[in-house]
Amino acid sequence: MAANGFFDMREKLIAPRGGVPPGPARPDSALTVSQLTQVVEKAIRTGVPSQLSVRGEVSNFNLNRGSGHAYFTLKDADACLNCVMFRDNFERIKFMPAQGMELLASGNVRVFAAQGRYQFYATDLQPLGKGALELAFQQLRARLENEGLFSPDRKRELPRYPTRIAIVTSRQTAALQDILKVITRFPWIRATLFHVPVQGEGCGTQIAAAIRAVNGAGQFEMILLSRGGGSLEDRWGFNDESLARAIAGSVIPVVTGIGHEVDVSIADLVADHHAHTPTEAAQVATGWWRNVHDLLASLTLRLNRQMRGLLQEAHHRLNAVERHEIFRRPTDRIDDLRMKLDDRQRALLQSLHNRLASSVRRLEKNAARLAERHPRNTLALQRAHLTAISVRLDRAVRTHLRRQAEKISTLSIHLEAISPQRVLERGYTVTRLKKSGLIVRDASQLKEPDHIITRFHDGEVESTVEDPQQPKLFE
Repeated sequence: MAANGFFDMREKLIAPRGGVPPGPARPDSALTVSQLTQVVEKAIRTGVPSQLSVRGEVSNFNLNRGSGHAYFTLKDADACLNCVMFRDNFERIKFMPAQGMELLASGNVRVFAAQGRYQFYATDLQPLGKGALELAFQQLRARLENEGLFSPDRKRELPRYPTRIAIVTSRQTAALQDILKVITRFPWIRATLFHVPVQGEGCGTQIAAAIRAVNGAGQFEMILLSRGGGSLEDRWGFNDESLARAIAGSVIPVVTGIGHEVDVSIADLVADHHAHTPTEAAQVATGWWRNVHDLLASLTLRLNRQMRGLLQEAHHRLNAVERHEIFRRPTDRIDDLRMKLDDRQRALLQSLHNRLASSVRRLEKNAARLAERHPRNTLALQRAHLTAISVRLDRAVRTHLRRQAEKISTLSIHLEAISPQRVLERGYTVTRLKKSGLIVRDASQLKEPDHIITRFHDGEVESTVEDPQQPKLFE
């Protein structure tokens, strides 16, 4: 460690000056918290290498969804170290750290002044015991498998005789040449290249966009997604999650031919058919076309056989028609038809005569009924009926009026008997408040000096309420 390191600085701060024991500290010579933190940070920067690597077990991993920064702790059996990894560095790693995972972290140590502690600022993370790409592949594979993206029930059936195929690959790859060697044997197949990078940072996102563009075009029956062999790093774009979801969401069946037979990517697992090489992918797409000549020959043979059978059957039917009686003596049929025509004519005339006679009889009956139902007879009957009804109605009205008059007279007598005037004549009175006109029904309604009006049967008297419990002034 350098001579002016942290511990040397500490010795200088606590050593007595001139050999004299330290006295009470003076406020003007004391360090502020910020100054002391700066001293410690300077000591760490000068005494600790600017770049170092630390290995340890991950705990308390927390990815802030808002900022994208990762916070975690590296620990071993005896100590623990607070770590932070900023978003731009964290987005470059291919795997997701998990609790208990052993990592090799690269970065530097600085002081976090706001909380007065030192922490490790990681710039790169590598898993120990397994490569980062392999770990990321296994994590993504397990997650997508749990979502059902690899399920055979989700995969679409490939069209048997595709005529419009979209090839998604790079025009500079040998995989394209391998595919074209197979497809060009079938000149009626229209193959369209969608050029995309198949290697490098961000190529998975561009391939996913190409697959969505193929679906948006609406004119293709199959998608061939391919590239040649290479290392896991070279083929890593085909393990991109966005590409996997684009393949799963494609309405057009997707056939993959990526790398060699031993290479398997996430795109292969999601695709509707996984071919081990680009050449095999092209052979899968044209598999039914390769046997089309034999199929056409078989169909032609069956068609010829059926046509010969139909012709023989038609020939037998024609011979049977030629031998029919009608073609040997055609005039017999004509004579029979003539006799049938005469019979039909006689029957028709007889039917017309009978129908005409029946119509005449119906007309005569209808004329008799009309005579009976002449309006004069009907009017006479209606007049008599109306007169009778008028007499009954007049009698009923007079009876009803008499009964109502009697009922009204009875009600009048009853009302007269129970009228308030008759009650007053029997010695009762009605008292009202003069101000509101309300009838007094209870003594509690009255208070001194309310004015009240008492009505008798022959007049009214006005009076003032006095409280008998109150003493009188002049008594």
